[in-house]
Amino acid sequence: MRRERYDEWAFDERDHEPDRVTHLVFVDGRLAETWTEPVEGSRWEALTERWSAPRRPDPPPRPPQHVQILEWLDEVCGGRAAVLALDEERLEDDGTDLPDAGDRAAQRRLAETWAALERVTARGLAGEGAVALRRALVRTWERDPWAVTSPPTPEHLAGGLVWAVGKANLLLHPASPLTQRQLGEQIGLRGPLSSSGHLVVHALGGRVHHWSEPFGVPRLLPLGHADLLVSGVRRRLVRLRERALSDAEAA
Repeated sequence: MRRERYDEWAFDERDHEPDRVTHLVFVDGRLAETWTEPVEGSRWEALTERWSAPRRPDPPPRPPQHVQILEWLDEVCGGRAAVLALDEERLEDDGTDLPDAGDRAAQRRLAETWAALERVTARGLAGEGAVALRRALVRTWERDPWAVTSPPTPEHLAGGLVWAVGKANLLLHPASPLTQRQLGEQIGLRGPLSSSGHLVVHALGGRVHHWSEPFGVPRLLPLGHADLLVSGVRRRLVRLRERALSDAEAA
């Protein structure tokens, strides 16, 4: 009888024999007996199921270092256009003032938070830090008014702003001598500054956690707003940008 082409792919039971267990018995180091039996129904059956399960695929390789750095800079500055436009200029006071909240309670919350921030900026966080804090308060209100009105007190909100802006600019211990405890005392806040800090970060669209930074970048909190970064941080980011762009061109 002529063999059909599809018979070449016909099922052959010999190619699909059930898994088997081979027993080896040694006496004083010498093989005394051996036998084989089906693994099905034995106490080793679970092992065959585990070993024959499909392997989890290996994670994809990480992109080149310059790509990782540029993507991280995008997070820190608020997009590639902001990264390319980043300069080393100092933050100058542009006359930012309190916005009109349109509500008496909200307006009072903004004013009292502003006053609490002034107690800090009159001492430890003057100059560019003061400019960044005022901008951050206004920006937080513009993006998420609830983040301004929900903290228990204006001091809690001021502490959250100090924590977020300070972490984004390496202005807090251990990156600088200023400790959160010292700044909290200046604000009149008991407890950690971060109690409202995460709320501020999320309102600004930043990221709190630090598990994906590429090697060699400063350990700062990415807020996603280049105009909240002081010149010392900008300078470091500009150097990272130029090196990454040079490596990208070479690649």
